[in-house]
Amino acid sequence: MVYQKCRNQMMSLGADGLILECYQALEPEHLNVTTAVTNPNTCRHRHEHLAWFWTMDIPKDTCANNWMSEFDQVHWLRAKSQKDRCCEEVELLQCKMSWSKDFFLYQANHWWGLNQLAESSGNYGLQCYSSYQISLSYTPCPCLYSK
Repeated sequence: MVYQKCRNQMMSLGADGLILECYQALEPEHLNVTTAVTNPNTCRHRHEHLAWFWTMDIPKDTCANNWMSEFDQVHWLRAKSQKDRCCEEVELLQCKMSWSKDFFLYQANHWWGLNQLAESSGNYGLQCYSSYQISLSYTPCPCLYSK
């Protein structure tokens, strides 16, 4: 491969780490073709990642080539949608945790009220069962109820 030979020659000439970082080793998985530009509405583009050489800063490349500009836009939008999806997932998980905590607190307060009513009326069966329900509502994670 011509690129590998040129890279090896740069290394033998003593190229510094900054240049070698810019011109990384080319792996077979870097040479996969992406169809995100030709048909951006197809499935399975979510888990594709661009190879390192697509992000190299080549002066005036996007100005001279409309295809590269469109390619960059499509992949930028795809990366932004992945980021937005992750942020949405975090927000949804936080809401679900809050909803779970609120449900357990509601259940504990509900059974606490029934326990007080059963204690005042002398209904020992309801008092025993409501005490059991209160213990279930507070048991899942006591750290949720500390303030």
